[in-house]
Order: sequence, then structure tokens, then C-alpha cells
Amino acid sequence: MHTIAHIKAQLNKLAAGLTLVLLTACANTTNKMVIAPQTPVVKSNFHAMKTAQLTVTDMRANSHVVAIHREGKAIELIPAHDHLDTVLTPLLKQAFINSGLTINNNAMNSIALFINTAEVDVYQSLMKYHTTSQLTLTAKVSAKEQTLTKTFKNKGSSEGVLSADLAVLERNLNQQISDTIALIVNDSEIQQFLK
Repeated sequence: MHTIAHIKAQLNKLAAGLTLVLLTACANTTNKMVIAPQTPVVKSNFHAMKTAQLTVTDMRANSHVVAIHREGKAIELIPAHDHLDTVLTPLLKQAFINSGLTINNNAMNSIALFINTAEVDVYQSLMKYHTTSQLTLTAKVSAKEQTLTKTFKNKGSSEGVLSADLAVLERNLNQQISDTIALIVNDSEIQQFLK
């Protein structure tokens, strides 16, 4: 026969075990960056009467977009909620459509966008943080057996007290992406190169 003390001891062990499992599960939830930039504003309808194929390829070796560096600890890597090429394809497509370009998979012209770098590094200390971000996109435009390749870099940095807020990092990276796509679509060399 089990005594009340023995049953209490077993219930305490069970409660402690459940608490440990719950705490471990909460501690291991993975953060993901929500990459959802706004379609950039285009200057005019300068690609009217032009058609092109459009592709976006993620060339990065790593899938994370944020690396949090804390002294004496392993680097925490935070991925995007979706593949960056999947996110950027409709964004780039809509931006070019807004500029008057017709997207057609059978077009003679082609625009290939390569994602070379998309990363935010957070350097976290006890009472402050510093971030650096870099986005590098390469546009390769082919028209009438000629090719124009142009790389667009967008860098940023910030600092603050306590710890970096993931929502702020998301907002800043989304703005960087939107601004860089606007640079590509509004680029005068690309405009003149497309026939």
C-alpha cells in the first residue's frame, strides 16, 4: 500500500518532469524573420511596350538572415520564414509590372536577379547592441545577345541599449530589400538596356 507521502513524492517528481519538458520546449522555440517587404515605388512607366522573362535565385551559402553574436556563447542563427527567392520573386515581378514591363516566360529579354548576401549581424553585449546589415543583389539583364550585369549593395547599421528587437530588425531588413529592388527597377542603365 502506498503512503500519502510516497504519492506526494511521485506527484512532485511528475510535476517537476512536466515543468522541465515545458521549459525546454519554450526555450527551444525557433525565431524566424518574417521577410515581407513592400513593393517599391517606381518613377514612371519607362518599361512600357517591353517584355522580359524574370528569375530570382538565392546564391547564399547559408539560409539564415540574422546572426546574433554574444560574448562567450555560440552564434544564434535566425532563418527567414520562407526562402528569400520565393519572397523576392513576386516583389520584383510586381515592381517591374508597375514600371510597364510585361513579364513573359517566352520573351527574348531576360532579367535574372541573384541574391548574393542578405544578413544582419547583431553584436550583443550586456547593456547594448550594435547591428550591421548587408544586402547584395546582382541583376543580369540579357537583351539581343548582349548582357548587362550590375550589382546593387545596400548596407546599414544601428545601435541601441539592452537587446536588439527582432521586429525592428525585420522592419529594417524589409526596408533595405524594398529600397534595393527600387534601385534595380529604376536603374537608368537597365532601362536603356532592355529593348
